[in-house]
Amino acid sequence: MEANRSGEKQLNPTESMPVILCVDDELILLRGLKEQLKLAFGQEYRVEAADSAELALSIIEEYNRAGVPIPVVISDQVMPGIRGDEFLIRTQKTNPDTRKIMLTGQASADSVGNALNNAKLYRYLSKPWDSRDLILTVQEAIRSFEADRSLFELNRKLEDALLYNRDSGLPNLEYLRRVLEERELRGEDSVLALVRIESTSLTTKHFGVSLYKDLLRKFLDSMNSMLGKIADIFHVYEDEVAILSKVSEERFLPHLIAFKILLRSDYLTTEGISFRINTTIATANGCKDLYYKARLALVRASQDKSEDFAGGILEYSEKMDEQDLYQININLGKRLNNAIHSGNIVPYFQGIVDNSTGKVEKFECLARIVEDGKVYAPASFIYLAKSTGMLRMITPILFEKVLKTFSRSEYGFSVNLSETELESGSFPKWVASRLAHHKIEPARVTFEILETMSLRENPDHFKVISGLKEIGCSIAIDDFGVEHSNFSRLLEIQPDFIKIDGKFIQSLGKNRTAFILTSAITELAHRIGAKVVAEFVGTREEFEAVRSLGIEFSQGYYIMEPRSEIPSSTIKIID
Repeated sequence: MEANRSGEKQLNPTESMPVILCVDDELILLRGLKEQLKLAFGQEYRVEAADSAELALSIIEEYNRAGVPIPVVISDQVMPGIRGDEFLIRTQKTNPDTRKIMLTGQASADSVGNALNNAKLYRYLSKPWDSRDLILTVQEAIRSFEADRSLFELNRKLEDALLYNRDSGLPNLEYLRRVLEERELRGEDSVLALVRIESTSLTTKHFGVSLYKDLLRKFLDSMNSMLGKIADIFHVYEDEVAILSKVSEERFLPHLIAFKILLRSDYLTTEGISFRINTTIATANGCKDLYYKARLALVRASQDKSEDFAGGILEYSEKMDEQDLYQININLGKRLNNAIHSGNIVPYFQGIVDNSTGKVEKFECLARIVEDGKVYAPASFIYLAKSTGMLRMITPILFEKVLKTFSRSEYGFSVNLSETELESGSFPKWVASRLAHHKIEPARVTFEILETMSLRENPDHFKVISGLKEIGCSIAIDDFGVEHSNFSRLLEIQPDFIKIDGKFIQSLGKNRTAFILTSAITELAHRIGAKVVAEFVGTREEFEAVRSLGIEFSQGYYIMEPRSEIPSSTIKIID
């Protein structure tokens, strides 16, 4: 841009070349200065000239708006209107990184000192200037500016690495924490949802990291399309996303529930494969400790899948904060450790009735921790036993106590197997030796395998199952109908019993679909030679409905609640 007193200028702020700006009211000197600088730096820098401080300020404003850097400003001191030192001080406020050079023969010590102190004056050159000295000074000023600029860019990249997820490009946990801290300082209430993707490890294991990342991007795109206009999305961990609402809770929650429903009913496709994304979602609202509260609710939701959360989403409540959940886990972990070493892992027994005779013919053995008169059910400690590796210590203790109990009776009994036992190839031999020691026929023993257990992850699991069947024990699939149900699974395991999940049984009288599915599972079981056990039979009506379908056995609170001892007398439901 060429500028003079008439205000003529040809400015193209879209040009990306950095700018060196010269300011002097003496046009002959101004043109000479510009030509020298263009000759030395014109290939890489655009040299601009202004004959007044006012015009120079407008030029700076335009280039700032265009985002074009101004590494160096060279200004005369003595000019009409705004003086050089005052101009450089005003430039400092808008362009603190620009190197400022004063070029004059009449500047006072006060004006130079003023520029040094308040405009961070880079250098002072007197008129008439030495051309070589001028060029060297401007070269050093540019190097200084570019060095700081490079450092700034490096810091920006480091800041991006700190605040943004590398794979998704979304703001991360640190960014979320800063936003929440700012809102807390302002006393501003917020609604925060945390979403955990439950299938991350399996997808990565079977299909690789690259496919999972592509699937994750599509998941985040889907989330953004539904929630992006009403919330900010943060990728806080590889398998966890935070959604910070920009609207009221009343408006936000229906959208969140709709997204949850979409995930249940829809599939995401990548590499020609369709995936259903399973998630756990929890929310918290308020001002203080919002992420901590949402995280607490998410942990609770992940650990207790049996709870019926509204819309499939668990909301934080103050009851969760009565004692920190992590501290609860620590305390319970200590109790579990003590219970194992002190023998407080004990079996409880729940009767299983033969529907044809109405008599309890066998019992399922359930693990409990008994401490100071309190009884802890498996839901409160099994997940800890898995995470600490102590689960492999529980089964031997429990099984030994079960064998001692049933060595004094003729009842049959069943024991739950975890993946820990199925990973031990020697487990069938150990079972055979313990049964022989207690003089118990293997035919009285049934090992129950959770239907939700993913046996395909380890083919050796089937060898253990086969080994147990070879020594004469029976195999039951527990909670059938929940997740992994398929014909190939039945062919691989060849179960002796199928236990139908209680959700079907409890809906028999009020849901025709549940009745049809239960009937179909029963027929399927009979066709492959397996008998059927109905779980969670809680009423007489449910018991009669189960019998009408030809199901052989029933288990539930209508029959009997779990007890610490086998009843001494026969339990009979019907005459």
